[in-house]
This record gives sequence, structure tokens and C-alpha cells, in this order.
Amino acid sequence: MGNKRILASVLLLAAATGLFAFSVPKPSAEVTDFRLEAISLRDVTFKFVLAVKNPYPIALKFDGMTLNFTVEGVKVFTAANQGGFSVKAKGEKSNTFTVTLAYEAIIKLVKNYIEKDWLDTVVDGALTIPIPKIAAIPNLPPDVTFKYKFEKKIPAIKPQVAILDFTVKPPTKEQIAKAAVAAGKKVDADKALGAFKSLLAGKKPAEQVIDPADLDVPLTVSYTISLKNEARGPLSFDKLGYELFVNGESLVVGESSALRREEGRTLVTVDNVFSSRKLSKNVKALFADKGGRFGVKGSATIKLPDEIRKEPVALGVDESGVFKLR
Repeated sequence: MGNKRILASVLLLAAATGLFAFSVPKPSAEVTDFRLEAISLRDVTFKFVLAVKNPYPIALKFDGMTLNFTVEGVKVFTAANQGGFSVKAKGEKSNTFTVTLAYEAIIKLVKNYIEKDWLDTVVDGALTIPIPKIAAIPNLPPDVTFKYKFEKKIPAIKPQVAILDFTVKPPTKEQIAKAAVAAGKKVDADKALGAFKSLLAGKKPAEQVIDPADLDVPLTVSYTISLKNEARGPLSFDKLGYELFVNGESLVVGESSALRREEGRTLVTVDNVFSSRKLSKNVKALFADKGGRFGVKGSATIKLPDEIRKEPVALGVDESGVFKLR
């Protein structure tokens, strides 16, 4: 009995003095997926999946991760408050978010950029979760911080995009006559054809028979999209989906697999048809001025080395410039 009383006294004293440390629960935060999600000619997008477990009887809320991007040993970009969310009491939750790194920032800071094919990229991440005061759990810290480090190679890209050999073929008399009947208009097909030819040559028609935009006549457009990477990153693809804008207006949409490679360029040949109804003031100015502004939006699929990404990845195109008619 005496020994039991002594042991009980020791245990009570230990509890009172904190001799036995109280195990303070902490949340966990794991990045369960990190990958290169998409590439465009101007940037690269990374995907993160952040999973958090909350052991407390109260919800946790946090702003998200701070991510520092270092390329070829040079810090080029910081993204704060990425992927923040809240986790219910005693709950678990995952959140998927993306961060986009612009090539422009890399080009400005990395030496000898155009001589590189692949760029070593390191992402240092930090996540701080504030811990609310909980009366039932003493000695909780004000917050808990998690550190992460990810590494990935990305292709070096500095694009040069141009529109070459742009031509529009006038319709036939038969196509004009058919469109006039469909529109319920009486049109001299010979004179209307002359009006189309004059417009496409950048000349004022000798006689305004009809505004070409009043008819739904098919016009054949041909041109070449020239894509060159001034750096050495590989940009090999088999087909390109595209939308061509002329002087700010959409002209044709389609896909072309007519590709050839020469002198470091990928040349995509396009043959498509658009309606004469698209001959707006801005589009007509293209022929009068013998050139204008272009925009090309589209996408292709490229295959990167397996250590970077096993699945093919989308390559986005959104370029603009000026061009001349052939």
C-alpha cells in the first residue's frame, strides 16, 4: 500500500509540473500532385494539388502557398496566396490550382537564353496555416509552416510568328449567280465578278453592282503560318488548330496538318473558305492597304521527354503582328 501511494503521488506531481509532455496535434499539408500542365509560346503553366488534414474541432482557413520560381539559378517570379481554402473541423480537403510562369520574365534574367534548349526550373514553396486558439487544447502554436521544393525542366521558347503568301481567290460567276438566287436578288454575275476582283485587288469597282457582303459567296483563302523558335527548345507537332483574325475580325477557323520544316521554321499551309458576308470594312481595308494586322489563336499537341511529362501536352498559340499581301 505504501508503494502504491508513493507512485500515485509521483504521477500527480508529474502531471501538475508537465513532466509528461502533452502531445499537441498538428495539421498536415501535402502536395499530392505537381506537374507541367500546359505550354504556350509565351508561358508555361504548372498544376498543384494541395491536400490538408485538420485534426482540430474547429475549421482552419489559410490564404495559400507562396511559390518562388528559380530558372537556371536565377529567381524570376514569386506567386503569393496560391490555392488557399478552408478545411472543416476534423476534416480533410484537397484543392487544385495552377500558376503560370511567363517566358518574358525568364528571357530578361537568364543569360544566353537563346542558346538553351531546356531550362532547369526549381519551385520553392511555403504554406503557413494559422492555428486558432482552442480552450480544450492548450499550448497550440499561433501557426504552422510547411516547406516544399519541386524541380522540373521546361523548354526554352522565344517565338517568331508570321503570316506569309496570303491570297484570296475570287468566286466564279456560277457561285455568284447561285448566291444571288438564294438571297432573292437580281445580279449581273459578270459585273458582280468584276466587283469582287476589283475589291480583292484593292481597287474601287468601276460599277457598284452589289456590295459583296450582301451575298453569301464562298471565297478561298490561302496562306502560310511561319513559326520559328529563336531559342533551342523543341517545338515539334503534327497538326495545328487555328483561328485567323484580320484587322481584329475572325476570318477562318480550322485545322491543318500540311506542315513542313525548313531553316529552323515550322511552316503550316492553310487553305480554307470564308463567306463574302465577312467582307466588313476592316477586312476590305486589308486589300486596299495591301496588308494589315493579323492574330492567330490555336493549339497543337507536343510530346516532351517522359521525365518531364509522360502524356502529350497542349501547346497554345496566341500571336499577333502585321503582314503584307502577296
